[in-house]
Amino acid sequence: MIKRNYNVVAAMVVTTALFTFMHGGAFEAGIVSVLNVITMSILMTTVLEYIQSLIAPVMMHFVWNGVGGIIFGAVSLADDYPHLFTTVFTGNTLLSGGMPKMEGSIVVLVINIALILLFLLFLKKQRKAA
Repeated sequence: MIKRNYNVVAAMVVTTALFTFMHGGAFEAGIVSVLNVITMSILMTTVLEYIQSLIAPVMMHFVWNGVGGIIFGAVSLADDYPHLFTTVFTGNTLLSGGMPKMEGSIVVLVINIALILLFLLFLKKQRKAA
């Protein structure tokens, strides 16, 4: 509705704000965690624009929480979520993520930004070809 009435940028700003505030624990975990949530939302919006289907971003979120959280225990989900393995991240907090695990890692931020740029390139080529 926002995209239709305004534009994709306005829709991305609103949905990213909503997505970020729905992941309020990121604010407690620090700035890198907040930036990771923001860039993940922008990535999912970019993928949505490229694929033109809500299935892709839903599956991205499912895989992140399912594989990263429930299987490997590497994503900080609610305390009552079970996980099969407990992945331990050690070393430099910027790289390991510290307490928020990989969600607090600058590595995830770099990957998110790289994927956003890649899908923006794909989107540009797609629109140019149309």
